[in-house]
Amino acid sequence: MTERGVWRGRGPVWRIGVVLVTVTLLVAGLVAAALLTDVERELGVGRGGSASAGPPPSPGLLAAGDDSPTPDPGALEQILGPLASEPAVGDLTASVVDDATGQVLWERRPRDARVPASTVKLLTAVAALTRLPADARVDTVLARGTRPDTLVVIPGGDPTMSGSAEPGPLFPGAATIAQAAGVVRTAGQTPARIVVAPGPYTGPRLGPGWSPVDIAGGNIAPVQAWMLDAGRLDPADEYSPRTSEPTLEAGRALARELGVDPAEVSVSEEPVETTEEFGRVSSAPLTERVRSMLVHSDNVLAETVCREVALSRNPDQAAGFSAGTAAVVDTLAERGLDMSGVRLDDCSGMSAGNRISAAALTDVLRTAAAPDATREMRDLLDALPIAAGSGTLVDRFDGPSAAGAGWVRAKTGTLRETSALAGTVTSADGRTMSFALLASGTDAALARPVLDRIAAELRSCGCR
Repeated sequence: MTERGVWRGRGPVWRIGVVLVTVTLLVAGLVAAALLTDVERELGVGRGGSASAGPPPSPGLLAAGDDSPTPDPGALEQILGPLASEPAVGDLTASVVDDATGQVLWERRPRDARVPASTVKLLTAVAALTRLPADARVDTVLARGTRPDTLVVIPGGDPTMSGSAEPGPLFPGAATIAQAAGVVRTAGQTPARIVVAPGPYTGPRLGPGWSPVDIAGGNIAPVQAWMLDAGRLDPADEYSPRTSEPTLEAGRALARELGVDPAEVSVSEEPVETTEEFGRVSSAPLTERVRSMLVHSDNVLAETVCREVALSRNPDQAAGFSAGTAAVVDTLAERGLDMSGVRLDDCSGMSAGNRISAAALTDVLRTAAAPDATREMRDLLDALPIAAGSGTLVDRFDGPSAAGAGWVRAKTGTLRETSALAGTVTSADGRTMSFALLASGTDAALARPVLDRIAAELRSCGCR
C-alpha cells in the first residue's frame, strides 16, 4: 500500500451522549468524531459504519494522586510481557508511567525512536498550551489598499474561518466569512477588487513526504495563512475533499459575500501596502482550536497551530514547516521534557520521516495528567478519543479489550506498517497512568487489537 493510500479518509462515525464520570475531578463531556484512515477502513470501519449496539460507556477521568495503590512493575510484566511478544505487534516500543510520581511501571525499549503517525499532535498541543495564552486568537485584518476601491485581506494564520453563515461543528467559535464581510460593510466600503496579502507563512505548502493526492482524499490542503474550513470544499463534511488553492478560494468566497466579481480576487506573493484598517475578525481561543485539532485529528489545523508557536517565539520571522517543528521541539525541551531522539518533519504526523520515542510521548502526556497540571493541560485529555465511546476509538475496545471501554483515552496513529496508541488510563484501583505503544513493521489490522488489549489490561489489572 502506498503512503498516500494510507491517508485517504473515511466516513464519519458519530457517537453522541458520552458522559464523563469523575471521582476526584469533574471534567466536561466530549462529543467527538475524528479522521479514520484507509488502514482503519481496512480494519472494518467503512463509510457510514457504526459502532456496536448499546449505550456508550461512561468514561472516568480521575485526578492523578498517590492515595491509590500503584501497580507492581513485576506483576505488569507477567501480564503485558506475553502480549508485547506477539508477532502481531511487530517491533513494539512501549512506556507506561505512573502519573502521580512519574515512576516507570512497564516499558519496552522506551527510548528507541519510531514513526509516531498522528500521535505527533500530542506534542503540538502541549507545546501550544505551554507557549501561548489559553485565550490566544488569530486575527484576519481587513484594510483599504492604496486604491480606494481595493480591499486588502491580511491573513494572520487562521484556517478555521467558516464559509457558512455560522461556525460549523468542526470548529466551534470560528469566525465566519459573513462576519468578515460585515466588517467591510460597517466601514461603508464597496470594493471592486480584493487582494490577499501574503501573511506570516513561508516555504513549501506541502510537508515533507506529503502527496497532492491526499488533497482530494480530504486529509490535507496546502498550508496557507488564510483558509475556510481548513480547505474543505464542503464545510459540512469532515471528510470532504479539499481545495488546492485555499487562500484564493477564501478570497473568492468573500467576494461573493460582498457582491464583488470573484475574477477580481488576487493573491499577492509580495507585501501589500494599505492606507486604513477597517477592522478584523478573530478565530476561536487557542484551547478550543487545540480541542478541535485533537478531536478531529485535523492535519491542517495542527500545522497552523505549530506555526503560531513559532511566530510567538520569533514574531519578525515568517514561519514554515521547519520553523513550526523546531518551535514545538524547543518549547517542550524548555519545559524540561527530554526531546533527544525526537525528529519532526511536520506537526501533524502525516510525514513518515517523523521519529518519537514511547518515553517522549509519556513524558508529554504527563504534563497534562500529573497532579500539578493546569486546567488547560487537563482539558487536553478531555479532547482525546474515548475507548468505545468517541473519535477514532469509537469502534475499538470490545471483546478481549472491553475492560478498557470508557476508561482509556488515547490518540491513535496509523501509517503504513505503523500503529500507535498513546494516552491515559485509570486502573481498577484508581491509579492513573500515561502510556505510549508504538508498533512498527507490522500490519495495523493485526497490531491494533493487541495494543487495545495492553491498554485494557492496564485498566483491569490492580497488579499489586
